[in-house]
Amino acid sequence: MNAVISAKRVVSLTTYGRLHLGFFNLSQPSPRQFGSVGVAIDAFQTSLTIRAGSQQAELDPWISKILNQHLVACGLKDDLNVTIEQAVPRHGGLGSGTQMALALGAAVNTYYERPVVAAEIAAIHQRGARSGIGIATFEQGGFVVDGGRGPNTVVPPLLTRHAFPEDWHFLLIVDTSRDGLHGQGEKKAFQELMPPSLSATQYIQQQLLILGLPALIERDFAGFSQFIGALQAYNADYFGPAQGGAYASKQVATILETLKQQGHVGLGQTSWGPTGFVLLPTRIDAVAIQKRLLQEYAENNSLSFLVTAAMNQPASIQIEEDAD
Repeated sequence: MNAVISAKRVVSLTTYGRLHLGFFNLSQPSPRQFGSVGVAIDAFQTSLTIRAGSQQAELDPWISKILNQHLVACGLKDDLNVTIEQAVPRHGGLGSGTQMALALGAAVNTYYERPVVAAEIAAIHQRGARSGIGIATFEQGGFVVDGGRGPNTVVPPLLTRHAFPEDWHFLLIVDTSRDGLHGQGEKKAFQELMPPSLSATQYIQQQLLILGLPALIERDFAGFSQFIGALQAYNADYFGPAQGGAYASKQVATILETLKQQGHVGLGQTSWGPTGFVLLPTRIDAVAIQKRLLQEYAENNSLSFLVTAAMNQPASIQIEEDAD
């Protein structure tokens, strides 16, 4: 590094969790696989600060490993003090790993005046192995669709990005009594699961193009909800054998089935869960259901219900000079 870095430089970064609404290309054989639909949400954030000096507060070993991996890959010295203010919860289907890797990598690169290229940072940390939506929401926020993996793909390419309607809100159903499938368990599942039929895949791809995307752009809540329901059904048929049914959490499954019986169709599970969601046309509608569920499950300490809007902004990075 030839640049002279001020010892008083402070870099702060905030990024957001995301909902993985589903894959749309799970059949084999195919030149490309996966392809994802997702949206950034404001309910969960990863926020951190980097400044010069030795580490003051002990970092979680998982976070420390990500930080050291990035420093080694970039040939940088470990002379930074990292403070984690908050982090997206792990193993809930909310994109915690990708957001932490991108946040640390982008903050370190910013501190050392290196280029911040999300795809390059993701490649260092082996993020985007199947889905690229967390990388896309980090860079742009909003609703995103990626093109999956081809023979030479490093990070799944972003196909389209649109602002998510501000009025529409999600009610999240969070079950802290269990984790979603991850790590080696996730890899093993993808190796063993039976691919959907080509006709099922072609149908959901058609629905994405002629229903989902047009409905989002035209703010057609009913049409978009119908697409989300179809996409979730396609994914549930595929993931069901690995997670014991359409949803990873039986508690979340019970609530979602009840909501479905009540006429809500834009609902499902983000990634491997166990977090579930239902899309509502307004915050008022989401809060009304939240209040009802909070009362019904008041004695259940493992369930929580959060109302969230989409986040249409990318991750934010700030550079300041420490006054001390």
